[in-house]
Amino acid sequence: MKNYDKLFRYPLGKIHSEGFLKEQMERGKNGMAGHLFELEPGMINDPFINKSFVKAWGDGDQSGWGAEISGNYWTGYIQFAFTLNDPEMIEKATWWVDTMLKKQKADGYLGTYYEEDAAIYEDYNAWGTSCALRGLIAFYEATGREDVIDAVYRCLLWFCDKWSGDKKTSYVGGSIIEPMVFVHKIKNDQRLVDFCIDYLEYLCNHNLFDVSYKHMLEKEIRYNSTHTAGLGVQVRLPALVYSVTGNKDLLDATERRLAQAHEKCTHITGAPVSDSEYLGPVSSTAESEYCSFAFYNATYSYLACITGKAMYGEYMERMFYNAAQGARKKDERAIAYLSAPNQLYATDNSSKAMFDMQVYAPCYPVSCCPVNAVAVVPEFVRGTILHDDADNVYVYVYAPCKLCDEKRALQVQTLYPFRNNAKIKLDCNGEFSLYLRVPQWSTKTCVTVNGKTFDAVPKDGFICINREWKKQDEVEITFDAKVEIIKIDDSDAAGKHPIAIKYGPLVYSYHPEEQWNPIKGTPMTELPEGWSWFNVTPVHVEADDHDAHNRMGLRRYQISWNVALDENISPDDVTVELVENDGYAWEAPKIKLHTHCYKAPYLCAPYPTKTHEPHGAYQEVTEKLPLELVPYGCTNLRVTYFPKAKLD
Repeated sequence: MKNYDKLFRYPLGKIHSEGFLKEQMERGKNGMAGHLFELEPGMINDPFINKSFVKAWGDGDQSGWGAEISGNYWTGYIQFAFTLNDPEMIEKATWWVDTMLKKQKADGYLGTYYEEDAAIYEDYNAWGTSCALRGLIAFYEATGREDVIDAVYRCLLWFCDKWSGDKKTSYVGGSIIEPMVFVHKIKNDQRLVDFCIDYLEYLCNHNLFDVSYKHMLEKEIRYNSTHTAGLGVQVRLPALVYSVTGNKDLLDATERRLAQAHEKCTHITGAPVSDSEYLGPVSSTAESEYCSFAFYNATYSYLACITGKAMYGEYMERMFYNAAQGARKKDERAIAYLSAPNQLYATDNSSKAMFDMQVYAPCYPVSCCPVNAVAVVPEFVRGTILHDDADNVYVYVYAPCKLCDEKRALQVQTLYPFRNNAKIKLDCNGEFSLYLRVPQWSTKTCVTVNGKTFDAVPKDGFICINREWKKQDEVEITFDAKVEIIKIDDSDAAGKHPIAIKYGPLVYSYHPEEQWNPIKGTPMTELPEGWSWFNVTPVHVEADDHDAHNRMGLRRYQISWNVALDENISPDDVTVELVENDGYAWEAPKIKLHTHCYKAPYLCAPYPTKTHEPHGAYQEVTEKLPLELVPYGCTNLRVTYFPKAKLD
């Protein structure tokens, strides 16, 4: 069997989180990751276990909705359990897998469409089932249990039989390709590959949302052509089929469409724009759906393996350390379905797209985003360290973690992305190459091995160190970052060209003081004590009678986020402060930037409930003020795309 992958992920459970990522996962165990199946059993626990679905979703066969949500949750939960290496969660994951296997039908089917008259050719049958199969495959990787992979294999053969020819669908049903490819790499069954090839050709002839590989090869990406989060899954499918066929057109299609999405539809934070959940242009208030952070994160990780290109590590870091963190409550007990670079209100009526979508909640009436939030951290950790077929090791993404493989073992000690260096401590012997990715933003990179300078020129985005390694060997890599002033291209939206500031892997935001107001919300199941929905609003500070702004008669309240930047601001106008504290990294920023801004008193109306685009390309300003910025991921409310000051 030919495999065209350049690199490979270690099996689930070989890489564990450490440092602030371990703390985040421990919070998650006590938060959404560990409890969603209890909070919303009708959506998350029952579909595969009890073959039921939420009646409130409407008449007819709604089995697929539950399959998607339940399957994605348990896939995330399984990865979470083994990445955290938590016995209690592993036991629960094992219960779910064992129960799933007991429910498998004699003909091999392993989904939620179980009734005699079930509409088995619905799009969501393949989509929802594929969500669960990904979890079963991950469990097999972690445990080596042959009964699990055999059950998945039998289910996929059911689809090869029942969904042959034109008995396919044109939306997300094609996602069944993903488990087909992975199981083929284990079972070496050409029938699975043939089904995938046939499905890709079917999509070319039955294109509904511009997701066929031939449409991906076109020069342009079209706004509103497809669901943004859905594209995060669909765009990887041609590349996955390339990995078992070598058909270069398929890989080119995936990479071209991703490049187009990055050019036109992706924020500087790495967040793909979801304008009413569909592809849209960048603007300061353009929202992104949380599902995207999970789907694109996995796609970038797969493409890292398929291509070996360093840039996919860049994409993973950008989205994970910025966009994905900026839409999570820091105790891991709520997320925002939709979030934006400029977001001063996150409430049940602040979204410009849909009701309830910016409110912070552990679960929504359709909880696709909360369940996908469970997978984001473990999926990211799994992609930090890769290997090739000669067992050389690639530190592909920088994060505190530990690799515990039989052949290779090492620990990455770092406060990255809050510091621009990492130490790799070897815990194995033997000769092999250690590849260290060099971020695109690093202007100079220094490497030492056991304290001695290692001279190397990066090649294809990596520094390679080949030697006979011994336990306790230490490698340290240090990057030189420069402050970047970036003018955002929002030409297809507001056309204001606001200003953003970046340093190293992080995007920085002005962070107004937040007020978290618990509300009942509209969950399907009433939340128990200790859980809530939240409206998050900025704190309005009432002005003193002698306050300068009040004397000017501008506002009763100090609207602290009414600021603008000089469009000619220079990196030299920004200073970097490394903060030493013992707090949790996403709550107590380890790094801040300091610069100046201008008060723009008429920028926002005094009492808005939504975050609006500014009126005009330039803002009338008064005095010059100091401006403190923190990492985007340390915020839930923020200003990230700054309007331009009108200066004489």
